[in-house]
Amino acid sequence: MKSKALLLGSLVVGIMSAGCAVGYEAEEGEVGDAQQAFVSHAWAYAWAHQATGSFTASSSYSRSSSGDAFGQGVNNTVTQLGAGQYRVRFPDVGAVPGGHVQVTAYGAGAERCKVNSWVRSGDDVDVYVNCFTAGGAPVNTLFSVAYVHKSGTGSSDEAYVWANNPTAAAYTPAATYQFNSSGVNNTIAREGVGYYAVTLPGQTAGGATVEVTAYGPGSDHCKVGSWGQSGDDAVVRVRCFDSSGAPSDSQFTLNFARSRQVNGGLSYSYAWANNATAAAYTPSLSYQEGYIAGDLGEVEADITAGRTSAGRYSVSLPGMSASGSNVQITAYGSGPEYCKVVGWSGTETNANVNVACFDASGAPADTRFVLVYTDDKFIVL
Repeated sequence: MKSKALLLGSLVVGIMSAGCAVGYEAEEGEVGDAQQAFVSHAWAYAWAHQATGSFTASSSYSRSSSGDAFGQGVNNTVTQLGAGQYRVRFPDVGAVPGGHVQVTAYGAGAERCKVNSWVRSGDDVDVYVNCFTAGGAPVNTLFSVAYVHKSGTGSSDEAYVWANNPTAAAYTPAATYQFNSSGVNNTIAREGVGYYAVTLPGQTAGGATVEVTAYGPGSDHCKVGSWGQSGDDAVVRVRCFDSSGAPSDSQFTLNFARSRQVNGGLSYSYAWANNATAAAYTPSLSYQEGYIAGDLGEVEADITAGRTSAGRYSVSLPGMSASGSNVQITAYGSGPEYCKVVGWSGTETNANVNVACFDASGAPADTRFVLVYTDDKFIVL
């Protein structure tokens, strides 16, 4: 990595925003990668840093494509609607119907959160979030939420879907709420109670990452079972459970990307934490990546992780900034374990994320997980 770099602030706004529609941005790609420009994003994310009341989400961790070139200067707001029920409003990113939402509970306890729904409100997007105890009772808690809307086609590997029919043997999900950069519809097959295979045509599974969040008013939760290649398509298996830990048919949202910004933003890191018991290790190099927007590109240093105690993990993300960022965590495997973000911190050159995972009863549990980190960093040399 070159030694001289400048982390730009508002000075670059005029350069980056020229020619971009309000609320949308062309996807970052390597120099000369013209095809990538056909996929565009509207995006927003926030950390709900209070569990009660109505408030503006923390400006240090709240960004949107409706803001300046770095996503700053926005007022994403959170309104508590009832016990464990919230509305997150993302202004000026709702010009086009559809989009996709992921949410992760935040804090040290065993609470978990899910997407109840999202809807356009004028030019804004309102995301409704429900949070529960391990036993399924509504509970007030902090959380991290991310919205993205993608459109167009290109050579990039990107797809998302809202799985809106949990009991159908096989179906094509609602067109408005699914996306595939290959231009072909994603499909879903139910392989058993709470067990689904999501086929993403034309996508490459190797080197990719996947997020999953349960959807709907109930206390079910979902996770990534696995993902792999089937011919020209990527196939992601999803498992969903009720609050007792039994398999349960449920709606869910799934977001997939390979060497791309998963949830919008500028820079990113992602990793599959594939060792649930190692005190220190490097997560699978085949399924981790870090990218700094601007002139630096791919981060050369490896993401590292380790177990600090039962069900607790620390993940180090070289090159990422602690501020201006967002974290989403998805548990991985066949059992009912689930995970959340405890917190994240660090410097302008390295972020550290703490993760907690639990079994169906809410007790700490060792398990694998997927981490997706979104950053507003942009560097020119």
